[in-house]
Amino acid sequence: MKYVVCMAAFFTLLSCSKKNNSTPGYLYVVHMATDGSNQAAILQSAIDSCNASGGGIIEVPAGNYVIGPITMRSNVNLLLDTMAVLTASSNMSVFTVNGKLLNLIGATSAVNISITGKGVIDGNGAPWWAAFNASGGTLSRPRLVYFTTCANVKLDGITLQNSPSFHFVPNQCSRVTVNNVKIYAPANSPNTDGIDPSNATSVTITNCTIDDGDDCIAIKGGRVSGKLGYPTDTVIISGCTFLHGHGLSVGSETDCGVNYVKASNCTFSGTTNGIRIKSNIGLGGAISNLSYSNITMTNVPNPIIIDYTYSSNSGINTTDIPSVNNMTIDHLTVTGASNAGSLIGLANTTNSISNLTLTNLNISAHTGLVLSNASNVTMSNYVINVTSGNQVIATNTVGGSGY
Repeated sequence: MKYVVCMAAFFTLLSCSKKNNSTPGYLYVVHMATDGSNQAAILQSAIDSCNASGGGIIEVPAGNYVIGPITMRSNVNLLLDTMAVLTASSNMSVFTVNGKLLNLIGATSAVNISITGKGVIDGNGAPWWAAFNASGGTLSRPRLVYFTTCANVKLDGITLQNSPSFHFVPNQCSRVTVNNVKIYAPANSPNTDGIDPSNATSVTITNCTIDDGDDCIAIKGGRVSGKLGYPTDTVIISGCTFLHGHGLSVGSETDCGVNYVKASNCTFSGTTNGIRIKSNIGLGGAISNLSYSNITMTNVPNPIIIDYTYSSNSGINTTDIPSVNNMTIDHLTVTGASNAGSLIGLANTTNSISNLTLTNLNISAHTGLVLSNASNVTMSNYVINVTSGNQVIATNTVGGSGY
């Protein structure tokens, strides 16, 4: 193998080797100190050098390295070896530069960026959670990984944990793949969402385990800088396991719309909610073409929710009205639920929930499925076992059948 010398910065010790012809680019093995000092400058220099050389792999070997905010560049794969841990600095001040709050790992308008391997990115979130709670919920906090307007994004095999707030946000990104990623945060950690695709297109999330303090996944399509823009479109989720957390959500911000979500072969155990759509007037928009199949839930109090009164802060855009159209749930098995579901549209109308199909349901719950302010709801081949009241409680519904 041919070796080349990398002189990105005199203080950066890098072992660089050209990879074989089947994988263009360079392999940079970055050597950082494990003494608890901030190694962000060294890692950033390696990323920048790799990008300047046309791209390649930055390999982080085993060890626990403290870092502050870093920025990914195009055509760079940050590879975390087994037993490699990147831990966010406990010095909270390093996350504010020129009055701007930075995320731990960010990127803007980059292409072909990846974080892979069997290593860990730890957000060291405990001091942020304490400060947030002490502020009465007003303190802004960094995200762990936040990419904006990027394309061809991949996270594979890594563990994300203890983020100060959201763990991974692909914001206005396209062609995003998240596979075999584990996300962990305490169940009581505030707003530690797992994966939040926002105004993103072509997102695939497979074989992930998410156990956190807020939404396991939250698919959003809110306004961008106050203006209506592109919706989130085409999100495929399969083979995932959801533990503590608030479930698989759409919303709350859906002003620009969310179109085509397909979730299959997923397991929920002990999540607060299962399939959840949350929004309200002022934050809402068209949510359409949703499909959920082969879903199993155990000890999930609220297995199915459509809630248009999610937030008391309705915002100023009162024409941004939420609606759900063309939603299918097929082969859903639920045990240990508090209720069989709550699907409630906007008051005094039936068109904010329309064309909803529920088939092959087997639900055991204390109370039945509440269905209200909806049109063209079809239910078939279902068993809802309740200990109190009726299987289905329907009010102000038109069209449809089976309930």
